[in-house]
Order: sequence, then C-alpha cells, then structure tokens
Amino acid sequence: MDKYRNIFKNTPLYRLKSFNENNIYIKRDDMTDPVCGGNKARKLKYFIEEILNKGYNHIVTYGSKESNHCRITAAFASKYNMPCTLILAEPEANEEITYNGNYFLYDLLDAKIIWSKVEKVSDKIDETMESLRMEGYKPYFIQGGGHGPIGTHAYVKAYQEIEFQKKKLNIDFDYIFLASGTGTTQAGLIIGKELYKNHENIIGISVARKEERGRKVIYESIYEYLDTENISLDIKEESIDFIDNYIGKGYGDIYHEVLKTIKKVAKSEGILLDPIYTGKAFYGMLNYLENKNLKGKNALFIHTGGLPLIFNYTYKFKDNKQIVR
Repeated sequence: MDKYRNIFKNTPLYRLKSFNENNIYIKRDDMTDPVCGGNKARKLKYFIEEILNKGYNHIVTYGSKESNHCRITAAFASKYNMPCTLILAEPEANEEITYNGNYFLYDLLDAKIIWSKVEKVSDKIDETMESLRMEGYKPYFIQGGGHGPIGTHAYVKAYQEIEFQKKKLNIDFDYIFLASGTGTTQAGLIIGKELYKNHENIIGISVARKEERGRKVIYESIYEYLDTENISLDIKEESIDFIDNYIGKGYGDIYHEVLKTIKKVAKSEGILLDPIYTGKAFYGMLNYLENKNLKGKNALFIHTGGLPLIFNYTYKFKDNKQIVR
C-alpha cells in the first residue's frame, strides 16, 4: 500500500448532461483529499513525499489570505502531525478579513499565520526559514501555488490519468479547459499531451495574469520541468493558449456572468464552482465555444477545486438575486 496515498487513484471524469451544443466533460479534481481537495492536492502529494523522505519537519509556504494552496498545505501538515507556517499577503487597508472559507480552515488546522506586505514577502520568507532553523527545525519551503517542477509533474501524471480514462470512454477531446493561475497545472497538461503526441487544444482561462506574462510563465515552467527530467520536447511559447478575456477588473473580480454560470452548473449538475477560479473558467469555456461558433466538439473541463471560496462570497449571490435567476 502506498503510504503517501492522499488522493483518489483516479478522480471521476464524465459527461455533463446540460450542455448540448458541444459535448462537455468534467474531470473532478475537486474530489481529491484532503480538506476539499483540488489541483493543489495533486501537487502537495508529491511535495509531501519529498518532505517525509528527506526528514523535513516544518512546512512553510506563501499565499493570499484565502489561498487554496495554503489550505491544502496546512491540511497535509496536520495529517502528518507536522507544524505549518503560512506567510499571507496583508489585505488592502479597506479589505475586511472574514472568519470563513479558507481563512477559517487555516485556523481549524492550527496553521501559524505570519502577515507580510507583498513587496516584503521574499524577505519575510528568508526571516521565517532562518528563525525556524534557529529553533532547531528542518523547515521546507513550498512556493506559492505549488509552483516549480514538482507541481508541474503532478499534472504530467494527471494527464496520464486522463489518457487512461479517454481510452476507457473511447473518446478523444478537441479541447481541455482549466482555470490557469501560477501556470504549473497547464504546463503539466501541455507536457503530457506532447508526450502522448495528442492534439487537444489546452486552453488556460487566466484568473489574474495578462496573456503575455501568463504564457511566458507557463513556457518557463515547461522547460524548467523538461530540463529537470532530461526530457526532449519542442514546445513553442506561441503555441500556448492562455486567454485573459475573463479576468474582469482583475484577480478576485466577481461579475454577473460568473455568478449566473455558478448557479446554472449547481442547479443542473449538482456541482459547485467557485467565483474566483473555476466559475470564471467555466464561463470562459462556454463563451469561447460560443464565440468561435463551435458545435459538436468534445471539451474537457478540469475542475481544479476551490470549494471553500464560494462561502466567502455568498453575499454576492444575495445582492445579485435578479441577475442569477
């Protein structure tokens, strides 16, 4: 038995019944463990293997005040009875911190929180790591979002899982859509596609970065991984599909089309999306297919998790009852 088995061997992949102009399938990576799961759980599985195998005994990471990555990091640390320190970006002066969603879960899991101004994060990480070493710990730092070759590897392996499920369903996909943030999830899927010599268009719907910057970061993640693993592939930066049309006013902007999409998917499929990542990406996918006048295509949506975030923004749905009917 795999002593590090922290997620399902395969997360479900099946067709949704409510979207008939194209055949929309969903990969339920929100159904991983622990604590509401998501794509960060896939990544953390590999980080925790390294942490335990090399004798580290305190996990440090960085994220926003409502980071899915920080939630999963705290959950894995708790699962293995290991202390965890979260370095969180200080909220804006007029931004209220509410005791719910991921922020509540940090506390529930006994993670220590250190606040930092964004421009001081690098220094705060160095200070924290040095302080922990002075206390006698052997700390391990995980980049925000599980960025780096280990995070990319998780989604190279996830693509292998998708390939197995495609064969089982006797289907090929024309498109794979996902919410794309730090870039390693999309990078891993692109590498997986190239290793299998497949032809899906893997389209990242940006939740924050502008197209040029986002594409560059994904490209860098791809080649950092290829160099680490000594794999030879020829992937052009311009071939990376990273779309910034659905960010709205910026990261965290929740607009009415996203709210409507979340309600539609919840009512018709019994699946919850969140308004920061997956709701925005699912709306982006539907809008992309409509604008391109695509019909009869097989599209896969990667549900990357983020469930607790919907509970941070219940007031948005209440305040927009007319919009989301």
